Amino acid sequence: MDTVSCLNPGQLHGQSKEGEELCPYKNRHTKNRKTIVINCKECDSESSLNDPDCRRKIFGILRKEVHADCLVLSRLYERDYEGKALESLYTLAGFRESVIGYGGMKMVPGPCTRPEKSDCLGERKDFMEILIENAEYDPMKARLALSMFIQVKGLKKVPGDPPECAACSEHFYHLLYEILEKAPFLPNMPVKIPAPQNHDFSVPAGETGWSAESLLADTSGELAPGEMAHVPPHVPPHVPPHSPAKILKSLLQQGENGIKRREGREGREGRESESLTINGCTNTDGSTTDVFFEYESRIKPHVRPPFSSSRIYTEAPRNTEFLECYDISGRDERDERVLEISIYRYTDRPEKLYMIRPPEYNLRPEELRLLEKVRKRMIRHRPGDLAFTDPAGARKYFRRMAREFLLEELLSGEKSVSPEELESYSDLLTRYTNGLGIVEDLLSDPRVTDVYINAPADLNAVHVVLEGEECVSNVFLSQDDLDALVSRFRTISGRPFGEAVPVLELNLEDFGVRVSVIGDSLSANGLAYAFRKHARDPWTLPKLVNTGSISSFAAGLLSFLMDGQASVLIAGEVGAGKTSLLSAMLLEIPQKYRVLTIEDTHELPIEKLQGLGWKVQGMSSHSSVLKSGAEISPETALRAALRLGSSSLVIGEVRGPEVKVLYEAMQVGQAGNSVIGTIHGSSAENVYERIVHTLGVPPASFKATDAVIICSTIRPGGSMQKLKRVSQIAEITGSPIENPEPGELFTDIMTYDAARDSLLPGEVLEQGQSELIEKIARKWGISIDQALKNIEIRTRIKEKIAEEGKRRPALLEAEAVSEANNIFWLLMDSMKSRDKTGFKPGFEPETGKGSGTEAEIETGTKAEIESEINFTPGFETDFEADFEAD
Repeated sequence: MDTVSCLNPGQLHGQSKEGEELCPYKNRHTKNRKTIVINCKECDSESSLNDPDCRRKIFGILRKEVHADCLVLSRLYERDYEGKALESLYTLAGFRESVIGYGGMKMVPGPCTRPEKSDCLGERKDFMEILIENAEYDPMKARLALSMFIQVKGLKKVPGDPPECAACSEHFYHLLYEILEKAPFLPNMPVKIPAPQNHDFSVPAGETGWSAESLLADTSGELAPGEMAHVPPHVPPHVPPHSPAKILKSLLQQGENGIKRREGREGREGRESESLTINGCTNTDGSTTDVFFEYESRIKPHVRPPFSSSRIYTEAPRNTEFLECYDISGRDERDERVLEISIYRYTDRPEKLYMIRPPEYNLRPEELRLLEKVRKRMIRHRPGDLAFTDPAGARKYFRRMAREFLLEELLSGEKSVSPEELESYSDLLTRYTNGLGIVEDLLSDPRVTDVYINAPADLNAVHVVLEGEECVSNVFLSQDDLDALVSRFRTISGRPFGEAVPVLELNLEDFGVRVSVIGDSLSANGLAYAFRKHARDPWTLPKLVNTGSISSFAAGLLSFLMDGQASVLIAGEVGAGKTSLLSAMLLEIPQKYRVLTIEDTHELPIEKLQGLGWKVQGMSSHSSVLKSGAEISPETALRAALRLGSSSLVIGEVRGPEVKVLYEAMQVGQAGNSVIGTIHGSSAENVYERIVHTLGVPPASFKATDAVIICSTIRPGGSMQKLKRVSQIAEITGSPIENPEPGELFTDIMTYDAARDSLLPGEVLEQGQSELIEKIARKWGISIDQALKNIEIRTRIKEKIAEEGKRRPALLEAEAVSEANNIFWLLMDSMKSRDKTGFKPGFEPETGKGSGTEAEIETGTKAEIESEINFTPGFETDFEADFEAD
């Protein structure tokens, strides 16, 4: 008859007792997520899965909380386990439950009259109890020992070995195998097995020994059913070192160094027997070499500082290829931080990965302790004044408070930091208390134009638009982040937001960002955000030429249209560059004219234009999506603007009933100099359909529009890259038909050629038959040829600025372009003052007084333009010298 050698509990770490206290923890519930937060701040253990006591308590909590989406170990660092990592933890915690169900089963089947029955039964029960105890805190080691015990047939042979004893042993083996088969599959886990020292192993000649590592290649402890038939029914008394039994002896202690049988058992007090241990292997000096499973190396948490609840993955997935990396500085000039940006390409889908690595996620422990102390003080602080309530000065207030608290903590702890580190710490605390957190870092990248956060945000990565191409990022925001952001936005904007008003739009002047937020009940899965960056410096036509959005001739034409007080609509899809083009065209309006702007969220660079000398008056209207009783409707704002005198009228977005008022004013000339605005539409015909048929403007009134400019996003060759291009400039013809078809109403002045990636002149322009150019020429009292020559001059100027701007980027900025335009207008005025220019409106040559024929005057005019604005290298040199002098 066989008897069993019990598993040795050794020094069982943290064995659970019924009702024993677990670590303090709490559950956080959001709409889509449940998070278990374990407070490890007061714990003496390591707060690590490699710590047996921590493992036992974590598994106990997971067995109690049967479902969670995230597990957080909260200490100096926050360790987040989710997804596959949390699934593995639940599997490990459930292994004990799989084993414990077999504890009450019959260990010795059928009637047995052998005197060894009581010993067999007791030893097998001890085996199961110790297996359960070990499974509670180290399931990997417990399962490994169980699997190896089955493989080597660990039941020792009883003298005589009657057949009924062999069948009884096989019954117990199959019971153990059933435990392995029904237990959840445990994840493979790296294992550390130091080589046993001075083992008394004799290796026969010609045979090679097995290492413990080779047996543990499959650390999950799985045993295939077919393997049982190949395992010998008992362990021979002398086995070669490469046999499973010999390897088992190197891992599982046997003999007198084994455990003592549990005391207190009836009829078995004080008895000892040979046993197996799952704690390790025994050396000749009596010491034990432990088998240690690296739980942390396989079940990896996401580590983050305590002041941030955002999850940032610092390692690129395996299915990506590295493309490039670069560094960016912080948004604030005083921010000395350097952010590392890496761009990867997915190998299994047409998408790129944008990875950002903020330095605060790699802070030293002493730095984290300091910042956490100061952050808690800032949260508890109750200011004595209301300076912090002013959105414009709140950031400076919090920065100053952070600096003061930091200095106090440093002085009390007798520590010191450099002035640069002090500024960096102050900015970090300000960003995570009064700022936008990690979103600020994303917006500080000059190559990023948009940031999108889809709901539910804690399950969807933040998306960024990098130079026109949308990329997935390594950033996941938490529900706490979203709630804090929307609360701050509601305070800044002064607009309501909630279930009754689920849309919020505002403009963050400090960040140069337009924000749109949607929530319940409009968004099905919680809050969603869209951040759209404005250009830090206003766009200019030469800058757009260098980006490829327009050609240099198109820049000259648009400058001519703005100078000629044309009424223009800029149409296009979302993100096609409508507002950028509108901002650039405003610089082409002479500074002597007044400009009125109407916007719901301020995107136009009004302050910058005012600083450059333009007479701009900004006006606000209510949100384009939802109305607020405290705000003015666009229709009312437009009527007020028309009563403020003759001005160029700029409308941020033409969209509603105010369009009728606008076209009515344009028809009677009440609008003043010109009207320019943006509207959503993919073509000139689409704009006509929307304004006439959707918004109800009469077709005859629509003819008050002079031109429609279409902005588009182009995907070259069908690639994933998106390029912003002006695809069409069309004029409205003076068709006598009362209700013309859209195709009969528009004539293309310029069209986009995809093969050349350029905006090319149309036939009507090449043949000098443009009605719009002729209309402006009549207003100026010049011929269409002279108007075309004027456009050519402007083209050469824009082309020269764009070309030199590649070498000297300052020439592309608004200040330089406005100076160039002012020089051009002054030169034009000086030429108009001369009688022979023919530019003065109403000028008629006096025949018979030597003034020459009309043809001669036109020829003289062209010669005068060429001589005054000389297209020679000398003029270009003087033009550059003016900028260098300024």
